[in-house]
Amino acid sequence: MGSEGDAVGIESEPSWLDYFSGGVPTGESFRCVLNDIRAISSADSAPEGGINRLQELCFVGLISYFEAFCKDHFSYLLNLEPSLISQLKAAGHDVTLDATYVAAYGDQYSHRLGFVLAGRYDFGSPRKINALFGAALRITPFSTSEAKIFDGLLRDRHLLVHHGGVFTLEYLAQGHQEPHSMLVDAFFNSRVVGQKDVLEALAFIEALAQKIIRASYDALKKHLADRAAKYSGERAKALEGMLWWGEAGV
Repeated sequence: MGSEGDAVGIESEPSWLDYFSGGVPTGESFRCVLNDIRAISSADSAPEGGINRLQELCFVGLISYFEAFCKDHFSYLLNLEPSLISQLKAAGHDVTLDATYVAAYGDQYSHRLGFVLAGRYDFGSPRKINALFGAALRITPFSTSEAKIFDGLLRDRHLLVHHGGVFTLEYLAQGHQEPHSMLVDAFFNSRVVGQKDVLEALAFIEALAQKIIRASYDALKKHLADRAAKYSGERAKALEGMLWWGEAGV
C-alpha cells in the first residue's frame, strides 16, 4: 500500500516560471528594479553637490540588487541545466548540498538545486562572478575594463555602507590620492553621491546585466548542442524566457 508521501511525490513537469527566482524571468525582474531606482533617483529635485541621502540609498540599492540578479540568474541556469553543476565541481567549486533540503523538496529537487547551491556562493565581486560563470558556462561576465569600473562602484558602496560615506585612509589610498590630502580628507570629508552618479552607474549595470543574459543564453545553447540535447515543453519555454527584458527582449 502506498503512503501519503508516495502520492505527493508523483512527479509532474514544472511550469517554466518555476525555474526562476520569484517566478519571474530574472532579466525582466531586474529590469523592473532598475526602472524603479531610475524613477526614484530622477524624481529627486535636490541640487547636485551636497550630501544627498536619497541618492546614496539609490546607489547602495543598485549595487545590492545587481548582486542579487547575478545570484538569481546563476540559480536559474543550474535549475534549468543541472549538468552545469559537474562543471562547477571540475573547476574546484564546492557543490555539496544539505541532504535535508534535497529531501524536503522531494521530486521537485531537480529544478530547485540551483537555488540551494547558489545561496552558498559569493557574488560580491567581478572576480568571484567571473569565476562562477566561467566554471559553469565558460563565459566571463566582466571584461577587464568593466571589472575595474565595477570595483570602483563597490568601493563607493562599501564606504557608504560601512562608514556612512566618510573617507577612510584605506579608501583614499586605493584612489591613489596624495599623502597630504589623504590626511586632510580622511575621517572628515565624504564621498558625495549625486543623481548623476546614480544614473551613470545604473546605465552601466543595465548594459552589463543584458550582456550577462545574452552570453549565458548563447553559452547554454552551445552546451546543449555539444551534448546533442534539446529542450521541449516548459523547459524550452524557460530557456527562451531567459531573454525576456521588456517588449524588445535582450
